[in-house]
Amino acid sequence: MVRSDTLTWFPIDPASHAAPLTTLEADFEKRWTAWITRGRVHEQSVRRRFVVGAAALLMGAITYAFVR
Repeated sequence: MVRSDTLTWFPIDPASHAAPLTTLEADFEKRWTAWITRGRVHEQSVRRRFVVGAAALLMGAITYAFVR
């Protein structure tokens, strides 16, 4: 069975839960630019694979239609 006892509530100090102050690193822009560049390269390779795969599938379907 589940007990329905009340839980003990602890006082919460807002300062203990505040996010620590962080400073932006000096090379953030450089890392962000590299991240964007990697994303673009990945997107281009995925698009290229998709186009090649779609073309191969289309050629296979056309060949199958003529051979059938």
